Amino acid sequence: MRNATNSRPRWRARVAAALSAAAALVFIQAAPAMADYYDGGMPGKTFSVRYVGVNTTYTTHFNTARSNWNGAGIGVSITTSSSASATMTAGSYTTQSWYGIYTPSCIRACRSFSIQLNAHTITRDSPNVSAWIRSTATHELGHALSLADNPNTTAISLMKHSRDRTAVQTPQAYDRNEVVRIYG
Repeated sequence: MRNATNSRPRWRARVAAALSAAAALVFIQAAPAMADYYDGGMPGKTFSVRYVGVNTTYTTHFNTARSNWNGAGIGVSITTSSSASATMTAGSYTTQSWYGIYTPSCIRACRSFSIQLNAHTITRDSPNVSAWIRSTATHELGHALSLADNPNTTAISLMKHSRDRTAVQTPQAYDRNEVVRIYG
């Protein structure tokens, strides 16, 4: 038979532990979510990319996209290398509705990615094809820097699908601050 005086402190300890756990869950739930973080990004702000099957026009725009991030003043260094596993390409994906798509591979420690730009939809929808290519390529590289689509902000962001692709071609203050927040 259990001693009633010994079970009372255990009961109180169990209730206290349950209340503490519930309070911790409420606190965690109330903490602001980092909804603007994308877990498919590269492990750091320095990486190389290889262009695959693109003409000089796309090469020029891809170089501008890299320069947009490299020149943002936040320590990003995206270089090109013929041996890079990360790739950027463009094609006419006529059955697809997207302008660009970023596809990560492997876990973060060995991460690589593929960026594809859809020349078909960009040409079909754009009043300024060159600007839209630059905006889309820079946006897709933003995913490599762990930025999510459509951030929860009223600020102008390169990562918003609703952005003016003719005007917003470079990382905006919000985007730069997010990269610094994520990578330091």
